[in-house]
Amino acid sequence: EDGRFVGGKAANFGLLRRALPDNSPESIAFSFDLWDAFMEQKTAGGTTLRAWIQGQLAPHQNDPPIAPLRQTLRGIQDLIKDETQFGSTEVEAVIEGLRQFEPGHKIRFRSSTNVEDSEQFSGAGLYDSYSGCLLDDLDSDTSGPSLCDSEKTKERGVFRAIRKVFASFYNENAYLERLRHGIDEETVAMGILVHHSFYDELELANGVATLDIRKTSDGIRTVVATMVTQLGAVSVTNPDTAIFPELVVVSGGRLEIENRSSLLPINQTVMDWESDYLELARLLDVAAQGYEEAFSAKDRLLLDFEYKKMAPGELVVKQIRIIPQPTPVPPPTIE
Repeated sequence: EDGRFVGGKAANFGLLRRALPDNSPESIAFSFDLWDAFMEQKTAGGTTLRAWIQGQLAPHQNDPPIAPLRQTLRGIQDLIKDETQFGSTEVEAVIEGLRQFEPGHKIRFRSSTNVEDSEQFSGAGLYDSYSGCLLDDLDSDTSGPSLCDSEKTKERGVFRAIRKVFASFYNENAYLERLRHGIDEETVAMGILVHHSFYDELELANGVATLDIRKTSDGIRTVVATMVTQLGAVSVTNPDTAIFPELVVVSGGRLEIENRSSLLPINQTVMDWESDYLELARLLDVAAQGYEEAFSAKDRLLLDFEYKKMAPGELVVKQIRIIPQPTPVPPPTIE
């Protein structure tokens, strides 16, 4: 129910924080109020940003040709990133909310719409996340380098990052998916989940996991965890197809390696064997039990997680969401 205020990803993260306060990053969420205020700003043509976008998308409602749609979406994104501003009230509220984070540490801004991470629709990979530096917005100039990353020759402020997250709402695949499902653009909005960025140099491993939870009619609960892990910050969610990740299955306290990482010598595992995998399976199950309370009537639940192992050895869970299941089709009636 909280997804209608902050989006699915942030709402789920609230559950994750309650279940695993020591193994998930401290975070906040910006609600749809920020999005709504942003969309009500006036464009150069005198209309609101919302009305201007609606006008741009009006010709692309029914099976639109891709080339002109792509050009329109690119124009919308460019305007959001380069020609929009936040009002003084929103700037003050955002900065105040972000003061709980270390200002010299990059902050991650993650998309959280009301059309993702729900029981009906996953939306994985449709929107983008970006990092920003609060100090770059608080200093007295607009020139670089970034005060959070001296290798960046230009400033990388938090409002720049938020605008880029908002612009990703109009990614081509995201818009096409909303169109395909017949979703009214006036009913959708983007909140933002916020926490410290994970620095690549401190990332020992990263991965995704699926928990397959089943309950029998007599109340017996079984859990099978499938963990796909890769070394360091090498992406699992957007992998190089020439690189193979490690695949470990945990069931009933027993571990089985079904595939080994191509980045490691034979017989080595990405994380500590067996301790890290058993502990991670335990953490995921703790979070899953919190999630199950909302879906207690289901005899099967599939949950998807993202996790990292950070130096010196901390296991961090950074996402939980339900994997939507198809509605069973009843067998045909034979007369």
